[in-house]
Amino acid sequence: MTTDPSREPTGFRARPEARWALWAGVAGALATAALVVRAILGSAGSTAAVGYLLVPFIAAIAALPFGIWGAALGHVVLRLRGVVGEPWIVFWTAVVAAAALPGVIGYELWRKW
Repeated sequence: MTTDPSREPTGFRARPEARWALWAGVAGALATAALVVRAILGSAGSTAAVGYLLVPFIAAIAALPFGIWGAALGHVVLRLRGVVGEPWIVFWTAVVAAAALPGVIGYELWRKW
């Protein structure tokens, strides 16, 4: 990184899961924005275009749970690779959190059709 120790990342940014959380949050925000724009375009109302003002806010709010999910998934993958060494209870908690998002999405899709 840098030669100055005061400029080294600290806290969550220093953890290897941070990269997973960042990219999962970005992907979740982009997917949410695309779904919202698709819903706006599919609306027949005359005021639907006002919804474009809310797209960045909705995407930013959606990025948070996707980022948390990415951190959990990253911890599971990195623990199985031997990169991180937290206690096993942290691993199993991360497994539950990482399985929650695909489980909820699968349930909602199953319920819809």
